[in-house]
Amino acid sequence: MRKLTELFLRKGKQKQEVENPGNIYIYKSKEEISTILITTFDVNPDHLEEIIVTTKRRLSGKNDRLIYLTNNPDFAMFRRHGVIFEYLPPLIEQRLHATDMPWQAYLRERWGLLLAKWRPRRVLAYGTTIDTFLEAAPATTVRKAPDTLKS
Repeated sequence: MRKLTELFLRKGKQKQEVENPGNIYIYKSKEEISTILITTFDVNPDHLEEIIVTTKRRLSGKNDRLIYLTNNPDFAMFRRHGVIFEYLPPLIEQRLHATDMPWQAYLRERWGLLLAKWRPRRVLAYGTTIDTFLEAAPATTVRKAPDTLKS
């Protein structure tokens, strides 16, 4: 016990090093994360799992982040594999609501936001490419204003 007490007392008596404000310290910065955006527009849902497994195995390095962009409303496969994904409505839903929304403008703006948000190093396309997907969006249609009663 006495030796243990001496050890603690000796450590307390050691002179603390005074930090010199002129010292320069170089810290290793974190390596930048590289993002790969993988589009899966109009891909058969039966092939999604194979695409996710293959891309995770072949593309995912220590500093790589894979982001999947889909128009498939069933997110179960993406959630099961624990991957990050973004959703854009499929063409059939766009046509269904064509009078309610300027789809081409919306999808182009959303695509720009996704590029700004994730800053991908590479875009990899399975199925329909993003350019074809954006071009296929319904053009803006003018919706007739409802008639209002004037009193």
